[in-house]
Amino acid sequence: MKNQKQIANFDLGESEIRKNFARVRRENKFRELAKFGTTAIILFCVIFAGMNFSAFSKKINFAIGESNLRNALAPEIKIEPDSPKFVAKKLLANPKPEIGIEIENNLPKLPSEIAPPDNRIIIPRLDIHAPIKLTENVDLKKGNWHAIEDQIQNALLDGVVQFPGTAEPGKYGNAFLVGHSSYYPFLPGKYKDIFALLPEIELGDEIQVWQNQKKFIFRVSEKKEVKPNNIDVLRQTNDQRITLMTCTPLGTTLRRLIVTAQLVEGA
Repeated sequence: MKNQKQIANFDLGESEIRKNFARVRRENKFRELAKFGTTAIILFCVIFAGMNFSAFSKKINFAIGESNLRNALAPEIKIEPDSPKFVAKKLLANPKPEIGIEIENNLPKLPSEIAPPDNRIIIPRLDIHAPIKLTENVDLKKGNWHAIEDQIQNALLDGVVQFPGTAEPGKYGNAFLVGHSSYYPFLPGKYKDIFALLPEIELGDEIQVWQNQKKFIFRVSEKKEVKPNNIDVLRQTNDQRITLMTCTPLGTTLRRLIVTAQLVEGA
């Protein structure tokens, strides 16, 4: 009888030991998975930041510049209204002279704008300047989209690309321009992140296009995101507009940012 109790106690103890070992193994496995997951996430973030460093630095510098500008133009209530600092801030916020304030301007007038030798897009507020490139020998009727995509990708390294088959900027129709927001840093080209700041554009912002040495000014009228397979944005229209497209969020190809602007000057 005593031996049976000892055997039963031994079985209970062995069962408890097995349960503890199983629990410890599960906990160790979970810790290893957590370590692996954390390491993978950190490694991914480091590589992602490195691959898109130039584009991210543009966004950071732009944000700092915008913040400094708002601070410079913001009125300070604590400053006495008659102080020179208060007057200077009011002049910054509103360059037009008020009654009782005389401003002498002896600076010589700037010469008229000189047209660039190539077609170009300029977005002054975002400090975007890029040549507009065309794909060569593209036959849309054959429908060889892989070849067309390769030509567009090659042209994007040297500027913003006008999508083949769309209207010429300044003429009636939809001039569709494509640019990189970020691209592989080890590849050649100066315009791999030319549209990194395009998400910061606002309705009413000015977009300048030089086409055949003639200047056209557009105003942003719409800003939206669409799926990559949305081809409606390429449709031609009866008005004079340009459409800008780039990948978003930065460093991904998950969606497309679409910016539409209407011609207001230069027709």
